[in-house]
Amino acid sequence: MFDLTACYVERTPEQDYRLHWRGSVPGQRIAVYMSDSPETYYSGGELGTPILHTTQQEVMIPNPEREVRHYFYLESQQGEGVILAERQLSLEGTPNFRDLGGYEADDGRRLKWGKLYRSSKLSNLSEVDIGIVRRLGLTLVCDFRQVVEQELEPTWLGEEGTPILASLPVTPGSSHSFIENLHNGIIAVDDAAGFMQEINRDFVVSQLPQYAEMFQLLLAGDEPVLIHCASGKDRTGFGAALILDVLGVDEQAIVEDYLLTNKYLPIEQEVQRLSTQVTDQTGGSVSEDVLRPMLELRPEYIRACFDEIRRRFESREHFYESALKLDVEKVDRLKDRYLH
Repeated sequence: MFDLTACYVERTPEQDYRLHWRGSVPGQRIAVYMSDSPETYYSGGELGTPILHTTQQEVMIPNPEREVRHYFYLESQQGEGVILAERQLSLEGTPNFRDLGGYEADDGRRLKWGKLYRSSKLSNLSEVDIGIVRRLGLTLVCDFRQVVEQELEPTWLGEEGTPILASLPVTPGSSHSFIENLHNGIIAVDDAAGFMQEINRDFVVSQLPQYAEMFQLLLAGDEPVLIHCASGKDRTGFGAALILDVLGVDEQAIVEDYLLTNKYLPIEQEVQRLSTQVTDQTGGSVSEDVLRPMLELRPEYIRACFDEIRRRFESREHFYESALKLDVEKVDRLKDRYLH
């Protein structure tokens, strides 16, 4: 068996692929397959010819074309296999574009790669980025930004064959509102982290209709699907957590995915930039220590959401059906669509 906690794909600075894995039998011969479509591995058809065989647990693979995303299948001599892809897509204009694939559900299945994505805003994509995103074949993009944010920085994915763009404005969660509240004294400078937990609890208290609509769109449409907001951090973080939770992913794995935003967003750079621009209600400057809790993600933020769900609903099933409008049949449909 493969230890999936130690299996991953990442890009090198030269844009080639580094594949790393750990098997239960060190030194066994592994066949590595490569494809530009995840359906190669999910359709049950022929895998084709391996690009290499190795007894190592890490290989470097030249990237034949940067603008095409690749998926890998590792197969042991015993016939055991694992599908791998990059977690983060290497885009110039939006650094927090991620695939939710690979996570294990409670029934032993795993989320399919190349079907569910999360990201920050799409208004700054380069022409190369647009080409990469269009090749993903997105059918639906759910935008959690407020309407004014959408109007100021509209999503642009080219002129032809664009996916359905669904506007699902979530009121809290924009960095602009955080900074405005800080300036007006609504956020105490010594309790920014506490304010962020309140923001996350409010997703459960007052914003669930938008997320329920997201699930109805997932059920009504096709895949692949992308959800996003401005930074792909708070509003998108909660949306992604809900998707993973409904599909049966363990809460700790959900928290770990949530925290990956800290890895992919230039948070310290943004903290330093804002510290020279933001003032409190007295006109004084705001320290980096105050800004950091609002710009980074912490485990207690998303756990505040789950705690609020547990406080308000008798069970997860009660929450799904009453708040997200997902009965057992709809949950099973989502699982059959997105799990393998």
